[in-house]
Amino acid sequence: MNLITKITGALCFVANHPLNRNRKFRAMAEYGFIQIAARLVPGHVCVEFPNHTRLMVSPKMKGAAHFIAPGLCEFDDMAFVMHFLRPDELFADVGANVGAFTVLAVGVAGAKAVSFEPSPETFEMLTRNVRLNGFQERVQLVNAVVGRQPGMVQFSAGLGTENHVATAAENSTTARMTTLDGELAENPAVLLKVDVEGFETEVFAGAEKTLQNPTLQAVIVERNGSGNRYGYDEEKLHAQIRNQGFSPYGYDPFARRMRPLGKEAGGNIVYIRDLKATNERLCAAPAFELGSLKV
Repeated sequence: MNLITKITGALCFVANHPLNRNRKFRAMAEYGFIQIAARLVPGHVCVEFPNHTRLMVSPKMKGAAHFIAPGLCEFDDMAFVMHFLRPDELFADVGANVGAFTVLAVGVAGAKAVSFEPSPETFEMLTRNVRLNGFQERVQLVNAVVGRQPGMVQFSAGLGTENHVATAAENSTTARMTTLDGELAENPAVLLKVDVEGFETEVFAGAEKTLQNPTLQAVIVERNGSGNRYGYDEEKLHAQIRNQGFSPYGYDPFARRMRPLGKEAGGNIVYIRDLKATNERLCAAPAFELGSLKV
């Protein structure tokens, strides 16, 4: 992707973001300013998140600046996490990165979390964000890859939010690998989010019992073709999830309703077991607040 295409795509994303419905041109101007200014700041940037939570971000980390602007970058899915979870339910965040979803689940919904992040650099930032918000007693941090079986794997280095289980030719470091079935055996999750840059097939290969457990009510998983890096057929994975009683949906946080998606849908997909129960949960949840926004 050339630079012009990348910039144009980013500006279109910002202009069409739900938070910028009535301020598209101003939002694009602010985005450009923030992207430049953030890179000139020595050290980290502290971003305001909903309900007085905060997220610490390193602008120099590749791909991390989208947490600064537009902030709630995956708005629909982030809103789903905040509206769906209830106090003390467990959220499993696989590919937690710097902890945006973890902070929202714990700080807004009042849930507990187990958060997995293999990159040492990113894991350090995740740990800082948990401490920044005072969530040490509510979040279990796991510095490991999640995969098919326990062991050791090579994990890429220096790619920021795009780090992934490495292929043979990449700059990498050794990382521990664990499984969801092992980690969640004693304490099953109600909501699972998996965003691991194409390694999702391996995550679910080690999560058969987790996926079958009736406690698990919803799964957020990315489908964007990244599995091709490892030779995986993503349709087989998504058929596996559907075969366990989950159906694919997107979320409209302003209407508080799920919208059905086709089997071939891409991007982030929210899989749920029980549509009626989920919609009731979503409608009953308190609104989250960010500045003047209340959703």
